[in-house]
Amino acid sequence: MRRGLRHGVLTVVSVLAVLGSVSVAEPPVRLKVAQELARAHAAWPKGRDWLTKNRSKAGQLMIPVLNRCLPEPSDDEEVTAFSIYVRLSQKGTSLEVVADISAELGRCMTREAREVELPEAPREDFWIQLNLAAGL
Repeated sequence: MRRGLRHGVLTVVSVLAVLGSVSVAEPPVRLKVAQELARAHAAWPKGRDWLTKNRSKAGQLMIPVLNRCLPEPSDDEEVTAFSIYVRLSQKGTSLEVVADISAELGRCMTREAREVELPEAPREDFWIQLNLAAGL
């Protein structure tokens, strides 16, 4: 009897462990770090000022970069909204892009954005969040 009870408890624990791992997958570590830093830098007074003045221009400059990284859109594709996180040098050079929908898109945008010059950032390794949309 005890053996059956122990087996039943182990089965329930095993099932719960599997269900817990099947639930919502955690975002990749690099994405979580980029999100947290972009949020922190946006809350910082100098970061908030930079974003107020430059977010729109940054988004406009990143659209051609995004377009170079996406395949030609088809007429039946739905527009998908997503965020990218851009790490800037203090000079305003794009150092890294992390996309919340695809690591490959982030890698492509990192390569393509090397020549994009944004306004001088308030610090080195300044992270910003830009919200974009594209047919995917």
